[in-house]
Amino acid sequence: MIPAKVTPPYTHQAGPPTATLTLLLALYLAQGLPSGLFAHALPVFWREAGVSLTWIGALKLLALPWVLKAFWAPLVDRSLMHGQTPFSWMLRLQLTAALLLIVLAWLGLVPGNASGLAVAALLVITINLLMATQDIVTDGLAVRWIAPHWRGLANTIQVAGYKVGMLVGGSLVLIVTGYLEPEIALLFPALLLMALLFLVGRFRGVRKPLSLDAVPDSGNGNLRAAFIGFWRQPGMSFWLLMVIGYKVADAMGSGMIRPMLSDAGWSSQDIGTFTLITTLAGLIGAALGGWLYTLMGGHRALILAGIAQALTIMAWVLAAGPAAEISTVYAVGLAEQLADGASTVVLFAMMMNVCRRQWAGTDFTVQVSIQVVAAGLFGVLGGVIADLGGYSVLMITAGMAGLGVVGVYAHRVIGRSI
Repeated sequence: MIPAKVTPPYTHQAGPPTATLTLLLALYLAQGLPSGLFAHALPVFWREAGVSLTWIGALKLLALPWVLKAFWAPLVDRSLMHGQTPFSWMLRLQLTAALLLIVLAWLGLVPGNASGLAVAALLVITINLLMATQDIVTDGLAVRWIAPHWRGLANTIQVAGYKVGMLVGGSLVLIVTGYLEPEIALLFPALLLMALLFLVGRFRGVRKPLSLDAVPDSGNGNLRAAFIGFWRQPGMSFWLLMVIGYKVADAMGSGMIRPMLSDAGWSSQDIGTFTLITTLAGLIGAALGGWLYTLMGGHRALILAGIAQALTIMAWVLAAGPAAEISTVYAVGLAEQLADGASTVVLFAMMMNVCRRQWAGTDFTVQVSIQVVAAGLFGVLGGVIADLGGYSVLMITAGMAGLGVVGVYAHRVIGRSI
């Protein structure tokens, strides 16, 4: 299955669903808050307290619920089919996550012994489990409530909202700790979660059961239909191969950018500043991806953004090594993040187009999980290539692989109007 072309009806298209997009923004912001705290701030707090690198490295494993959520996504979808309201899920999940953040602050972010660290780790993985489950509900609402023409814009909201949430939960918390104790600073994302939950509760749509029209492949809520029906859709094998390979250039190359800068003599502070500035460029890229999708349709946007992603990864060859000018590094970094944001939004929008309405959360979650696992494997491969051949060889190889995948997709759709 190649996701259907979304032809923009330039003259008769209704305006964007502002209320629904505002709701999605609030939900994705909320989901990014704990992720930013655990990915960006907590490792710094633990290292400053003398926690071993082994424990800090284990923080990555605590994010596993975000990868494994496809296994319980059908249960969430089935509950929504049988009358449970979206807000009932959000209330339990988001409120519990906020309360556990308060408990984590009370116990201390950096307990002084192994048992204390184990308790903190248990709280972190539980919060990740709660927010990953809420993401299933949120993605399902986005697929069901956003018309295909506006899915580029919806995924701009998704990517930008989540990244802003991560910046607030991570970078802002780190800044606040310059004035307050870390445990007090941790109350900030907890209170924001509660405030966003209050905002979400003001939308009437989430307080009502979803209206799900019967469709032939729904299986009436049968869990077997959730996975088998998705895989049996025509052309799904090809599309899932695209989901696996479309971001191969980014997956192989981007993880080596910061080690490359470190080897080139950049300080941690310089790399942190570079990361913050280029992340903001990624937000602009997300908006660009939504605009491209709406302007030219999904197929063209996917091809164009994929080419840009591959070429900007290859461009890191110009910035490899200690002799590279700072201006060159920033130029390549900004371009690469623009392309990354755009390609991510377009890919997610196209993934929505193959989702069945009644299993929307499950279908989208399955695709995201596949893409995340593939990215991790390609990232390992990128590290091996960098070790064996150096950064330049890696970036060229990654870029060529990305162009190859986009070329296969373009060849597949060239027989139809793109």
